[in-house]
Amino acid sequence: MGHYLYDDEGVKARRVTVVDKGILKTFLVDRAPVKGFARSNGHGRAEAGIRARCRASRTSPSNRAEAVSTEKLLDMLRDEARKQGKPFGLLFDNIEGGFTNTGRGSANAFNVLPNVVFKVYTDPSRQPELVRGVDLIGTPLAAFAKIVATGDKVDVFNGVCGAESGGVPVSASSPPLLVSEVEVQKKAQSAGPAADSPGAPSRWRSPDMRATRITACPAALGLAARRSRRRRTRRRRRFSRPCATRWRGRWPTCG
Repeated sequence: MGHYLYDDEGVKARRVTVVDKGILKTFLVDRAPVKGFARSNGHGRAEAGIRARCRASRTSPSNRAEAVSTEKLLDMLRDEARKQGKPFGLLFDNIEGGFTNTGRGSANAFNVLPNVVFKVYTDPSRQPELVRGVDLIGTPLAAFAKIVATGDKVDVFNGVCGAESGGVPVSASSPPLLVSEVEVQKKAQSAGPAADSPGAPSRWRSPDMRATRITACPAALGLAARRSRRRRTRRRRRFSRPCATRWRGRWPTCG
């Protein structure tokens, strides 16, 4: 989805290596003049009717070193956790989205929203355990320096990226990444504990923290869905009926 021949300012698209060996080399540039960058490199993009800004199109990290298998990557994760004195590492298997802020007038940070996360224990005899309530956070440039190894399989994401110039189609392809340290935070809507990963801040670690083991039973899921539908039906009935209330020293209610 992120492919195009010419950007929205009429400049021919071309490949740009932004970070090389952990060092920021250049920027994605549109026609707006920037000190040190006299020409656009074909990344002026925008939704119809909005002024173009420099935007990403297709992001594809590459590893010049030898890629490793998934099994080897998990072994390396366990080794890294042991080296840091942690009982487990975290495996982020899938994400549902995220956002980042890279403006000059505010803190540069990202927040990734995983929806499938496993604890991978240093003891290989223990099976990975599902956990909930974990968000990935951090600063982009600091995160690059923590990459230790990459896997040998590449996954592709296609979607729409929203920013100041509207929503534009983008693509991203990446192998699995092993990072030595990552910041996590507890999801605001989660009732469960935040996970204790390598490098997690101490305020999220306490002796009484327990991961939530999630099991899916079709019967239980069906029962929960029926209960949820009944609650929604009662709410609609309660608030759809016309009623008259009088103020008597309490909030008006409609029952």
